Amino acid sequence: MNAAALDRAYRATLYRVRLPGAELTLRIGVRDVAAGLRLARLGGCRQHWALVTPCNPHSRQLMDWQNRLRHAGMEAGLQASGLVHYPSLHCDPAGRWPDEPGFLLVDPPRGLARALGRQYGQNAIVVARLDYAPRLLYLGSAGT
Repeated sequence: MNAAALDRAYRATLYRVRLPGAELTLRIGVRDVAAGLRLARLGGCRQHWALVTPCNPHSRQLMDWQNRLRHAGMEAGLQASGLVHYPSLHCDPAGRWPDEPGFLLVDPPRGLARALGRQYGQNAIVVARLDYAPRLLYLGSAGT
C-alpha cells in the first residue's frame, strides 16, 4: 500500500476506546467535546493522550497469534510502567483490514508513545491534546 492509501486508511479508521463505564469512538481530525469530557472524567486525562497498537508492523499483516503475542508484550510493559492506559480497537469501517487491538495512553511522558510506536514497527500513531481533534503522527517508517 502506498503512502497516500495508508493515510486514507488511517483517517477512515474508527478508534474505539473502552473506559470504565463508557466506550468512545475517536476519529482523526474530528474534535469530539463529549469524548474529551469522558476522557477527563472517566479516564483521568489531564493534558494529552495517544493511541498505539503493536499489531501488523509497517502495515504488513501478521498471523493472529503473532499479533496476540505482541499485544501481550505491550500490555505487560504498560502494566509494569504504571502508566494509565485503556484498551482500544482500531477498526476499518469497510472491513478490508482486520481490527487491531491497541491502547490509549493517558498523559504519557514526552516521547513515550512515539518510542512505543517505533519499537513495535508502526508507521504512525494517533495523538491529541485533551479537547483537540486527534491527529496522525508519522514515525518516519517506510512510505511516509
